[in-house]
Amino acid sequence: MKRYARSVLAVVAVLALLIGGAGISGMPTAAQGSGSLTVLDWAGFDDEQFWIDFKNAHPDVDVTFEMGASDADILAKMMAGSQADVFHPYTGWLQFYVEEGLVEELDTSRLANWDKVPERFKELGQFDGKQYFVPYDWGYSSVLYRTDLAPEAGDSWDAMFDPAYSGHISMWDDGVAAVDVASQVLGLDELNLTEEELDKIQQLWIDQRELNLFYWSGEPELVEAMASGDVWVAYAWQGAYALLRAQGVPVAYANPEEGRHSWVGYYGIRAGTENLDNAYAFLDGKLAEETARNVVETFYYGSANQDVMASIDDPELIDVLAIDDPTVLDRTFFSPAISAEQRDAWAEMWVDVKAS
Repeated sequence: MKRYARSVLAVVAVLALLIGGAGISGMPTAAQGSGSLTVLDWAGFDDEQFWIDFKNAHPDVDVTFEMGASDADILAKMMAGSQADVFHPYTGWLQFYVEEGLVEELDTSRLANWDKVPERFKELGQFDGKQYFVPYDWGYSSVLYRTDLAPEAGDSWDAMFDPAYSGHISMWDDGVAAVDVASQVLGLDELNLTEEELDKIQQLWIDQRELNLFYWSGEPELVEAMASGDVWVAYAWQGAYALLRAQGVPVAYANPEEGRHSWVGYYGIRAGTENLDNAYAFLDGKLAEETARNVVETFYYGSANQDVMASIDDPELIDVLAIDDPTVLDRTFFSPAISAEQRDAWAEMWVDVKAS
């Protein structure tokens, strides 16, 4: 539903608050309404449907995209001096940009759509009481399983290590995710692991290699393998669940007893950018209705715009994102903020697992 119509008084109020005025969607307009903007993003997010509000309000701004393959890759590009004005990291990685001075502290009064964001998501983008990031997309990580081939796999993350599914399991190729899962299975405090406990996690995944068919790095390869019946049990995001359901594949997405994991995608502004007005307008456009709705209806990701989420009435989307369960996020583990030392140690551990 469209909610762009405003009274004259409301428009005047917004104009008084925003630098450079406001576009028809209620988003801040760049001072000149032109210029350029470079966005460092993930493959797929360069599609215009995921920044359509900005495009419509700022047709004269030249937007270009650089692609990152992972959070580690995006951070490495920023550390190496990328001149992208805006970048897209996920929870668990935000703190590194703050620590390295790579991200601009935000003036949220320049974001006309900021009041549509739940406090939970705002807080995850804050450090030392300052807001550095604007959320856009969110979702789950859990056990995805074939109900015809592994009907009992939805009870626990233990399914990823069950010999009954040997040769039909697929883990995501990511060391941080591996530590997330193993810490829950072993009952460990993920943020305070001892060397001995990290060794135990490493051994758990080394043993799991004999059961694992392959480590997936992109959803398409996982979806194909589950559709064919090669994979019965996998670490997956809810997008894979939705895609397989759409194909008529008998799958379920677990609410394991240990809890699902969750992640939130954020956009930050590079410290020192010369395109600050356009960068603010781009971030605010991410929260505008059409852009927010597109990520839900196309990627099956959640949106940080709570008005959009409250308006979803498609039964498929409601089920995939568990919108009808108001407690699901309270039972979900959001990616924690880890240190650079932990990040490097876990990445090294994962390399050792795959090389063993």
